[in-house]
Amino acid sequence: MRPEEKYQSDINHLFSWQGGWESINGNPDVYIFRDYDGSYYLLTYSYDRDYGRGSFSCHRIESDENGCYICMGTKHYRLTEEKYPYGLCIGDWGSYMKN
Repeated sequence: MRPEEKYQSDINHLFSWQGGWESINGNPDVYIFRDYDGSYYLLTYSYDRDYGRGSFSCHRIESDENGCYICMGTKHYRLTEEKYPYGLCIGDWGSYMKN
């Protein structure tokens, strides 16, 4: 696959991944959106029931020859498509199902 085709494939995946995703493993739920500048972002949300508060973080989705990923500190989390029954896998976080 040529680099242009790979880039277009990544953009198509990101377009289809837009929206809310619920974690299967109890990890933070995420929302993927496209910003006004055309970049895609992954917004994470987690809620701490003990303290009654939530927290958000936003990460730009990058892509390279191996696909799409986000950076959190020194770790890279790959975003990959999963087949039935879920739809999205985010690195060590595991599987996500579309809301």
